[in-house]
Amino acid sequence: MKILAWVVRLALFLVVLTFSIRNTDLVTVKWLPGLEVQVQLVVALLTALLLGAVFAWVSLLPSWLKAKRSASVATKNAERLERELTQFKAQGNLPVPVEEPTSVLPIGPSHGI
Repeated sequence: MKILAWVVRLALFLVVLTFSIRNTDLVTVKWLPGLEVQVQLVVALLTALLLGAVFAWVSLLPSWLKAKRSASVATKNAERLERELTQFKAQGNLPVPVEEPTSVLPIGPSHGI
């Protein structure tokens, strides 16, 4: 599996290298009126890719932090419940689960079919 990962990495590197070598033409990037920059095409594209990745990471950061916080709370609750269960077992008075009565549909001529 490691060999396959290295083959994929090498192939990706060669694709990016070939793209970089073939796209060295100068392009004009226009920002605000009067603000223009001439850079190589590959630099402009890779900069746009990098800025997009940073923007995506920043926009997903709050949801990642919320999920991490929720997982931490769930882990703490699970640990607390396990401690309580261990205490109940040690005391010998385990709580008995109470089953809710289930409603049974009437079967026979009174069921309306």
